[in-house]
Amino acid sequence: MILVTGATGRLGNQVVRVLRSVGLDVRCLVRKGSEYFWLNDTGAAYFFGDLRDPTSLSRALNGVQYVVAAHGVWVEHTDNDHKRVNAEGSIALFEAAKARGVQHVVYVSCAGVATGGEVPAFSSKRAAEEALVASGLSHTILRPGLFVANFADLARRVEKNGNVFLPGRAEARVSPIHTRDLALMCLASLDLPAVKDRIVEVGGAEAMTVGEAFSRMCRANGLPEASWKLPATGLRALGRLARPLGRRWTNRADEIAVEYSTDSAVDGAEMARLFGIPLTSFDEAARAAFAERHPSEDPTAREEKVVHRQFTATIYEPGVIRWEDLPDGPPPRRD
Repeated sequence: MILVTGATGRLGNQVVRVLRSVGLDVRCLVRKGSEYFWLNDTGAAYFFGDLRDPTSLSRALNGVQYVVAAHGVWVEHTDNDHKRVNAEGSIALFEAAKARGVQHVVYVSCAGVATGGEVPAFSSKRAAEEALVASGLSHTILRPGLFVANFADLARRVEKNGNVFLPGRAEARVSPIHTRDLALMCLASLDLPAVKDRIVEVGGAEAMTVGEAFSRMCRANGLPEASWKLPATGLRALGRLARPLGRRWTNRADEIAVEYSTDSAVDGAEMARLFGIPLTSFDEAARAAFAERHPSEDPTAREEKVVHRQFTATIYEPGVIRWEDLPDGPPPRRD
């Protein structure tokens, strides 16, 4: 059994799909009230717990041999912040995994850990990495840079608004990675001797500048390459101005400034050789990432893949039972 954390996220849902595609047993750690119904077609099991609840982690890990930790925080809310989730939550997960005798942990960190200083998004993951190494657990730590999907997000703003601010340093060298390729690396890392007990900087098939990645994303999807430059200093200044609205916006601005300014390019051929997988070309990944919409954005998805409200893993076929007729479960979290 493999426990996947962050299963409902951009990367985590790809990890679940890749693991299930080769017939592996998967248990998703999901919070009550989270939008997890789009994973029903995978046949994965669910455990309703929380990285901030150590007791639930121990129960979630019962009978688990492997862990793929793909969780993260996009924008912080109340107690759902980098410190409590990326640092304290990860450490609690690793402690519970060791107590349960887990054989191997794959932790998806990020390239900015090495250069992000005390920016919470990176210092928290650095703390998690250090705790995992110190735990004595067999592990692999993957540090991806920017996703191809990050540039797809920018291109969607061009599609909607006619232009976008391109953050960071346009000349920074990056190797944008397709989330499915990273999910395949997670799969390979479960039992790959070459990456056992290693921290591996990973990336996609091609190295390029941030500016080139944005331009190629736009061209691949028939959009104008319309952008204004927003250097890291300007981005951080905006973050400081937004501080009265909440520290989270300052933290997010600092995070983006590091992500889009850090040189994180890798040798794509070496990546393919090391993990034994063919990597997706940037242009192919750019078209796929731009076309992809998260199921939560699809107004028909809930009716097509309706789930029991009491958070069992029961799957109902469309038309068999109406959503209104299902029993109520706990209310969703609002953080």
